[in-house]
Amino acid sequence: MQPISGDVFPPEYKSFPFKEGDLLSSQGRDGKYSVSKVLRVDHVTVKKGASINIQGQVFVAPEDDFLLIISSAHGKPEFGSIEEAQAAANTGAWSIAIGHIPNRAPGAAYGKTLVGHRPVQEDELTGYKQWKAAFDRGAAGVF
Repeated sequence: MQPISGDVFPPEYKSFPFKEGDLLSSQGRDGKYSVSKVLRVDHVTVKKGASINIQGQVFVAPEDDFLLIISSAHGKPEFGSIEEAQAAANTGAWSIAIGHIPNRAPGAAYGKTLVGHRPVQEDELTGYKQWKAAFDRGAAGVF
């Protein structure tokens, strides 16, 4: 395990410009746009001596600190423009590629534009609940 020195988590891990239910769009490498939905924003406290798995590396906190973990459903890159993605977000006509991804705040926000909002429904949280149970046991990490 690799200890974390100084302030445990950088400031960009502690804030997120979007909220649960926000629909975000981003452009992929192929030029197509996708829609993603913020499912949960968890404020996670990591106590001194506790470990957390971030991008496959286990870090041990030298002091108490926190970070935000953003859980999102990610859509397929299926739109030719951000306007098309926004129209699809507003009508619910976008396709989910991955039902749940837990990410650090900077990664979850990178390249994203707010294109709508729809409240999170209970049936959208299946993957999140499975991940959260594993995360709480120390058996899952964050990207």
